[in-house]
Amino acid sequence: MQKYARAFRFAFLVTAAIALLSILVIAWLWQDRAAVEELDWPVAMSPTRTDDEVAVTWLGVTTLLFDDGETQILTDGFFSRPGLFEHLLIRPTQPDVATINLALAEYRVNRLAAIVPLHSHFDHAMDAGAVANRSTAVILGSESTANIARGARVPVEQYQILANRESRQFGNFTITLIHSRHAPIGTGGKAIYPGAITEPLVPPVRLSAYKEGVTYSVLIEHPRGRVLVQGSAGYRERSLRSREADVVILGVGGLQRLGRDHAEKYWQEIVVQSNASRVFPVHFDDFTKPFGELRLFPKVVDDVLQTARWFDDFAASGDQAIIVEQLPYGQPLILF
Repeated sequence: MQKYARAFRFAFLVTAAIALLSILVIAWLWQDRAAVEELDWPVAMSPTRTDDEVAVTWLGVTTLLFDDGETQILTDGFFSRPGLFEHLLIRPTQPDVATINLALAEYRVNRLAAIVPLHSHFDHAMDAGAVANRSTAVILGSESTANIARGARVPVEQYQILANRESRQFGNFTITLIHSRHAPIGTGGKAIYPGAITEPLVPPVRLSAYKEGVTYSVLIEHPRGRVLVQGSAGYRERSLRSREADVVILGVGGLQRLGRDHAEKYWQEIVVQSNASRVFPVHFDDFTKPFGELRLFPKVVDDVLQTARWFDDFAASGDQAIIVEQLPYGQPLILF
């Protein structure tokens, strides 16, 4: 028996040592990240806006507040930012109502008409119900997004399920949802957490419960101009051929991991097909950091500096003049 006990203790110590070493390696790799200031994209600047101009305020990941002085449109509305331990420990979590309240007040989200999650993963749709419950805004999206709204007890008149290429108008904004694809960064060339949310999702739940649902390209049209928001670095071939935009706000999360060929095809399908002249990359920041803290992901997760170099090449080699810039964080930028 003593022989077996010693063997068990030895095996336990070896396993514990390997686990500790793994944690130390992950912790070391997690610190190896570039600074946002190292990005090759210049930060866009704009003069003081007037009431009739359309401005966008980037609030991290793909949370974007569009405002023409009368009506506000919000993509995603993701403020809670579950930390790294929620990811590693796979423990249930729920929207951070204190952070949501603070963000809505700080950025004067008081004329909100629509909330548009770009798909139903937690880093896009987790807070949509909580934001809707603090406004009269309507959530637009898929059945999966509707089940997030139902789980948050959003009134039925405040969420709508749209078909492919279906539109809704709010003030002078027209919003069209176009089916797209998520970046294929999961196993087997699929999205992370693929599938649909098939019943009301009542928090607290694990982050993996926020299935992808439907991924969208979102076209936001206004008499002053058109913006295409692409939240994830996937695409459907030729889906945007008849949909032109002045500006593309382009999700780049995980793009470097997919390689230059995928990145170039993505650029062609989203930026070139839409005939845009101005591109703002987003979804390059570490969403495990608290709201308001803008940091790049560790290089082991995503090398955004490499993506920036590719984009510089793509913009310079095309037939049309395209400017790639960084949105200022938390500051309204006049689009048109």
